[in-house]
Amino acid sequence: PPQTVGEVATTNAACREKTEEPLFLSPGKIVLHGLLLLCSFVWWDLVGLWLTPLILYVGSLIMPVGFGRWSVETRMEVRSVVIIYFMLLSVPVLILWCVLRGGTLAVAALGIYVAWYTMLDDAPQRGGRFFMNLRKRAFWFHFASYFPIKLTRTAKLDPKGNYIFGYHPHGIISVGALCNFATEATGFSELFPGVDLRLLTLAMNFRVPFFREYLLGMGINDVSRASCKKNLSRGPGSSVMIVIGGARESLETAPGKAGLVLEHRKGFVKMALQAGASLVPVFSFGENDVFGVYRSKWLMSLQLRMQKHLGFALPLFFGRALTGGLLHRFLGLNVGLMPLRVPVHSIVGRPIHLEKAESPSQEQIDAAHGLYVEELQRIYKEWRDIYNKEKAAALEGYGEERLKIFHSGGFKLESQGSLSLIE
Repeated sequence: PPQTVGEVATTNAACREKTEEPLFLSPGKIVLHGLLLLCSFVWWDLVGLWLTPLILYVGSLIMPVGFGRWSVETRMEVRSVVIIYFMLLSVPVLILWCVLRGGTLAVAALGIYVAWYTMLDDAPQRGGRFFMNLRKRAFWFHFASYFPIKLTRTAKLDPKGNYIFGYHPHGIISVGALCNFATEATGFSELFPGVDLRLLTLAMNFRVPFFREYLLGMGINDVSRASCKKNLSRGPGSSVMIVIGGARESLETAPGKAGLVLEHRKGFVKMALQAGASLVPVFSFGENDVFGVYRSKWLMSLQLRMQKHLGFALPLFFGRALTGGLLHRFLGLNVGLMPLRVPVHSIVGRPIHLEKAESPSQEQIDAAHGLYVEELQRIYKEWRDIYNKEKAAALEGYGEERLKIFHSGGFKLESQGSLSLIE
């Protein structure tokens, strides 16, 4: 059960009750393995036999059995990350296969599908095609256990209210936002019963065929104003989560640092006032630590221009190589694509209740924004030392040899520093 003291409660994947499933024959896993086989065939059909060794290697990583240095639990955690990478990379390949190898029927079907969702489908704005069972898959428990990821509630929320959760910091891929608030890996529904939360992301993600359907199934919607209004009006408990700093804040990602793009971000506050929703700040310790980042002045200038003109930015990040994988064991590489296994701990602050104002003044917006920042700073100060101890204990468990590998790979593993508002 969650560790509870008064209204404060903490839970993680390790204390969640998981249903034992057959390794291959549960309905969900039959679908997953079928999709993996389909994607493997598409890769092989497009690229040819020379890709076979790579496909076999990826296949060995995602087999749900333990052998060698890895236990079954470790393998399931690693395979969850590998599967996410593989499926994301397979989306453009699948589209290319439909165009080049699928024939006239496949091209026509793809064109009709794209035209339909571009012109007619409003599911990303209204929370449509959501399947709760996707959030409860054991896959997400394994993914959350990889880091591991924790969720802490500092105050209970009234299930009759509506809430706008603000998530900080963005990090590279916001793993804490995904696992804690878009899945049941850490028991969000247990900590906040009756709160129907939808994580919001860039609208451009819903322009990608096939990928958009999984996002919708997970209850992830776009971050437009229309989406916020419709989702908050679905009924009691209907709530949304916004990663406030967005693409701009992702460029400030640095291990041990907490630079937030928040000072001039007040649109979410205005939306909360207009909807009569409460604001709930969330800070995720460790979010900026799961990847290393290449930084330079010229690269930052290029990324800022890209973010300004395209609406998104691409931080140049790197991960670790698997100590039991080919890159490290045979090539001696310490840098790869796997995220570091450092704790990610999301702290949910106290709600800031606002009176509804259809046309809020700038003074009302500034006052509510100030209360929000004050509560965010409070949870940061109260929980920073606790997180630093968690992180130190996790790093100590790595052992000296693995820590040397990380340091030689250029990873910075400092304690959490001070909070700063940079824009």
